[in-house]
Amino acid sequence: MNHRLIVPLFLSAILAGCGGGGGGGNSLNSTPNATVAAQVADITPGNADDTVSVFVALDSNNTVSGIGSVFQTEDEQRAQSQQNFLASLKANASGALQATTGSSCTTADLATRINQAHTPNSGNVVRIDLNACELDLLPKLKGVAAVHADIPMSTQSITNSTVSKTNDAVKLSFDGVTAQPTLNTRVADGTGQVIALMDSGVENLHPALSGDKVLNGACFSTPTNGGRGFCPNGQSTDTTSTTAGKSCADTWSGTRTEAIQAGCAHGTGMAAAASMNYSVGGVTAKGIAPNAQILPVQVFNQTITSTGKSLSASAGDLLAGIEWVTSEARRRRTAGQSPIVAMNMSLGGGSYTAACDSDYVGSLFKTAFANLRTQGVLPIIATGNGGTKNAIAFPACVSNTLSVSAAKLNYSGLASYANFNNQTKLIALGGDVDGSGRYTLPVVCPTAGSYDCWQEVAGTSPATAMASGGVAVLYSVKPSATLAEVENALTTDIAALGLSGSSAMHLTVNDGSQNITRPALRLTASSYRLLGTTESSGSASSTSGGANTDPVIAQAQICLFSKPGYVGALACATQAYGTNAPIDNKDVFYRFTGKVGSIRIMDVQSNTQLAVNKATVTIYTALSASSQSGSVNVSTADTTRLTIFNNPTIRMVRIQTQ
Repeated sequence: MNHRLIVPLFLSAILAGCGGGGGGGNSLNSTPNATVAAQVADITPGNADDTVSVFVALDSNNTVSGIGSVFQTEDEQRAQSQQNFLASLKANASGALQATTGSSCTTADLATRINQAHTPNSGNVVRIDLNACELDLLPKLKGVAAVHADIPMSTQSITNSTVSKTNDAVKLSFDGVTAQPTLNTRVADGTGQVIALMDSGVENLHPALSGDKVLNGACFSTPTNGGRGFCPNGQSTDTTSTTAGKSCADTWSGTRTEAIQAGCAHGTGMAAAASMNYSVGGVTAKGIAPNAQILPVQVFNQTITSTGKSLSASAGDLLAGIEWVTSEARRRRTAGQSPIVAMNMSLGGGSYTAACDSDYVGSLFKTAFANLRTQGVLPIIATGNGGTKNAIAFPACVSNTLSVSAAKLNYSGLASYANFNNQTKLIALGGDVDGSGRYTLPVVCPTAGSYDCWQEVAGTSPATAMASGGVAVLYSVKPSATLAEVENALTTDIAALGLSGSSAMHLTVNDGSQNITRPALRLTASSYRLLGTTESSGSASSTSGGANTDPVIAQAQICLFSKPGYVGALACATQAYGTNAPIDNKDVFYRFTGKVGSIRIMDVQSNTQLAVNKATVTIYTALSASSQSGSVNVSTADTTRLTIFNNPTIRMVRIQTQ
């Protein structure tokens, strides 16, 4: 059976809280904040050497920073609050260690972690790595309103080797006949448009992406809990170096083969799906928008343990990257440079059956995406590869994103691995692990100095990159279009309008309780809608959309609670089970950080406890399946079991379904 390390769980400690008392010289509460203390208890690591990435929410009344000036703007007050929290943390950390009897915590690297902290403008919050003693200090610091765990995320691609169908996939993303057609005297090829790519960096020396295709980018890569960042010169943030947006294979700690297997080639493939232009030795391949440019933003970091190395991105680094793209989009438009029109995020984590805007971290992202949109940039985000038909990943679950799921290469149905629910806005070609095939994309080469390497892929990742290229295509057809007009052209179910000669298509997916229809990426039809003209019948390869006739796959929801009795901080994943479920989706490893006191396993469709022996959950205290030390199995046979074992800090969870 294949084992895949995929989307991590989201430990959400969303407990409302108010901060401590007013200003004065004393920055500590006389009585610790009980709400913050409860949140800290849920996420504190059991090992004093470990740190946890958290978002520390600060009081809106600015108490952590003393009395704010009435002449300060809201942004100035927020910035002052953030900086003074960091100063207060630094000033009181040593005392917190001394007060923690028998603690082996150390503040030796606190100054470095404070220097690497993110202070977003999307909310009055600080994202920082803290150890157990520093977390224990938070309830005592004035102005701390709440603390929430960061969300680790992974790429959303599956790699293997099958027949290449790249050019056919691009044609089918237009009308099935002609890619990059001339419409309204303009070629639909992305000319004059820029796509920001939040990913693992891009190899700009690949012949499919050479020349001025790839712009100088940025890097947001905070090393976490003994891990390693990828930004140049050992920094956690770099927005100026010419190599900031390069593939993380160049700075990976280990071999290039390890880096590629972990996902450092991912960003190169996504840039290619959106905008490659390759012609070598008589072989020609083009992405969706071959004349668009790519702005790479490297947001991943490397986790290093005694048992191995892996790649993940944090919500903190991602949020910082989004805010930088927003400011860069504003700068480019003001300077009269080619505009950034889309931000591609072929990554994600967690499993959400509804909009995650009400979650604290989700609310920060909703604000960031709203600010991004004001600069004319559409956030295009993958729904994830968990195979769930009623849940999607973070941050695609944020309501003001354009979330993209994946179809089989012939648009005959939704891909078996693709996440989907009623929040999904668009379906593009991702290929599949079955006989429908995949397409080939450029990747990083395992040998340094070699650049012309390719690999077969499938996933919501390449589907999302194609959709981002589609945004650039529509703007190249109508440069004066507004963001709302382009989004409407992509997400309207044109196939349902019954237009004669239209090449539009749509797919219908059953989420376990209802049929949901969403448009397929068909850029010729979308271009005609954007232009307000009628598509000629000669351009249509099909006038009807495909329907997903695959049998409904049973879904199990596995929820981990920080306390016994199904209470406390909650993290859930939805996973396929039963005879119709793909084999790969029955045995999955999830990254996880938090305490586990009880586990509940339910059938999604019936909302009842899963039958005996249908699912088994194994929890590990290390990022290694070979490390059985302290691991415990809980299956659906253990219907009365609540307490797992002494509430340990978990690093990895394995879920196996039958």
